[in-house]
Amino acid sequence: MLPSVAVPELPEVETVRRSLLPHLEGRRVVGVEARRVRLRQGIEPDEWRAFEGVVVRTILRRGKYLAVTGDEVSAVLHLGMSGRLAVADPRQPHAAHTHLVVHLDSGRELRFVDPRRFGSAVVRPTRTLPLVPPLASLGAEPLDDAAGGVLRDAAGRTRVAIRNLLLDQTVLAGVGNIYANEALARAGIHPGRPANRLSRRRLDRLAWAVRETLEDAIAAGGTTLEDGGFADATGEAGYFAVDLAVYGRDDAPCRGCGRAIRRFVLTGRSAYFCPHCQR
Repeated sequence: MLPSVAVPELPEVETVRRSLLPHLEGRRVVGVEARRVRLRQGIEPDEWRAFEGVVVRTILRRGKYLAVTGDEVSAVLHLGMSGRLAVADPRQPHAAHTHLVVHLDSGRELRFVDPRRFGSAVVRPTRTLPLVPPLASLGAEPLDDAAGGVLRDAAGRTRVAIRNLLLDQTVLAGVGNIYANEALARAGIHPGRPANRLSRRRLDRLAWAVRETLEDAIAAGGTTLEDGGFADATGEAGYFAVDLAVYGRDDAPCRGCGRAIRRFVLTGRSAYFCPHCQR
């Protein structure tokens, strides 16, 4: 059975970005309704007033963060565990836990909903975006060609389990537990293997598997689990769950060899693997 809660990872955030672009790019913000609420980085109404009048130039993604950029100021957003960005008709009732509403000159609204309050929504000067915490500390983008070298260098310096290294956002930005497990399965690597015990060849294969897994998940619109928790900005679910090889499939047969997928807890988080195919 698939876990009922999963944090949006790079493919989900990229899916949201792409679904927002047709509705936000080139649009002017004509009003903001912001509630002061405690999040990872709390919403401050005074701060959000600076976003009124902004013309959205584009939407950028860095790891699991989105930046809705204007010439002078930009909104930096993180979905946390349960956050959602939705483009809606103003006549539609607001969902519970709607903390932020951005009114657009198209007559549509961008709404930020976060029941668990682990997300963040802040406004910062556009010129400072590369220096904004925690953007400044994020590692390589795993879809970039340089990611393989970054992963090799980081692995050579630590005995931490390779699954945990993949989750380190200062190494590869945007990889979470779903896609770390799936990439390790594709690469044939046990999630608990010490990072510095892996050869260059296996690490290069892993970097390739990470990239391929993320690209496949983006193409499928991300992963929506059984709780239906993830949807893009227009309400569309993602379909990568049907392609999951190991994540959430404990006791199910491996699609490669037919043996049962196993689950164990690694530093407080579930890890999934095939005991025959992953070494």
